Amino acid sequence: MADESFGEVLRQLMGERGLGVRALARQVPIDPSHISKLRLGQKGTSEATAARLDEILGGGGRLVALLRTTEPATGPGRADGDIGDNEDVKRRTLLGLMATVGAASSLARDAEPLRDAFEAAVAADASDRDADTWERVAHDYAREVSWSPAATLQPELTADFDELTRLVPSARGTARTRLIHVGAQLAALIAINLTILGEGRSARRWWRTSARAADQTGDHTTAALIRGRAAISSLYTPEPRLSVIKAAEEAITVGRAAPAGVVSGHAAKAQALAELGRHDEAAEALDELRDVFERLPESVRTDRGSQWGWSVGRLHFVTSLVHTCAGNIAPAMAAQDAALALYPARNWQARGQVEMHRAGALIRAGDIEEGARHMTQVLEGLPAERRGDAFLRGSAMTSLRLTDSAQAGRPSIRQVRELLASIGD
Repeated sequence: MADESFGEVLRQLMGERGLGVRALARQVPIDPSHISKLRLGQKGTSEATAARLDEILGGGGRLVALLRTTEPATGPGRADGDIGDNEDVKRRTLLGLMATVGAASSLARDAEPLRDAFEAAVAADASDRDADTWERVAHDYAREVSWSPAATLQPELTADFDELTRLVPSARGTARTRLIHVGAQLAALIAINLTILGEGRSARRWWRTSARAADQTGDHTTAALIRGRAAISSLYTPEPRLSVIKAAEEAITVGRAAPAGVVSGHAAKAQALAELGRHDEAAEALDELRDVFERLPESVRTDRGSQWGWSVGRLHFVTSLVHTCAGNIAPAMAAQDAALALYPARNWQARGQVEMHRAGALIRAGDIEEGARHMTQVLEGLPAERRGDAFLRGSAMTSLRLTDSAQAGRPSIRQVRELLASIGD
């Protein structure tokens, strides 16, 4: 470790997670220029900031350790732009940051017409270089959706999609195909983000746009992947489960057996069948999913930070739900343990969903009071802004539906339903 610098390890961890400067800065939150200077070793930082970076990047304390051994002291342990170590300072800093961000966002919006006018004045046909840039933009967003606050991301996603939309008509050849491919990805990410916000109907329209764009590229793997992810997302909306199965089967057909394309379709089908109580069919669909998973490209299976990756954690998640709904308690809890062992602490959404599965397994096993208590404890332990996440609430409602009708009126179950209703307002 003595041979490593803070900046070198920061660059390494960012590269491993596929996070750019802007994406990382949003998650801290901190000014992007501060991250840039840290990467280059041009700035000191505080232990609180180093700890936050370790948490986001999965550094296991490496950055904090390096800070203590290689960085000079910066007064009381802070550098300009850092997170403060003292709780009162943290609070004041956060309040100031929120006010600054609000003002900065307003100023940024005010400046957009000027930027648009300049872009129009110097307009030229879009090239492969533009496609390179936009592929990096899509890459960063795929690692932010579900991790960064959805309400914060939504205006940024739509602003970038608007800019891309104005660029596509001037593109030709491979540049045009690549930009349309990016458009399909961004539209899908907007749809996922809207689903998280509870805007299922709007999300459905964006899924249609994404699928049409993917079809235009001629890439059947992408076309299937988009449709499969749409089917997965619809599990967290009021969409009838028979419709989800139909959409999942369409994704599988479109994918022409390409594992990276059809895997989400198989996952959606298994979960929808499980929720419908068609447990034998769900088990068969889960077996098919496992077979597809084994044939996935290594790059897809090892991608744990992107919306487009399909790591073993996702397989454990689907396995957990299928067994929970069927009442196979031991394998359900084994899958939950395996998933939680893989998900980093910062992946609160997936961890929360698996905890909802655990509550469902307890309910399915007949321990209704403990299941309701576990669900309440997990939900109340989350910050208020996270409890309304539609994926988390959807998993909770699925587990509550496993309650026997004769037990549905229990006070503990009513209290959980009231809690979910209150955070969904």
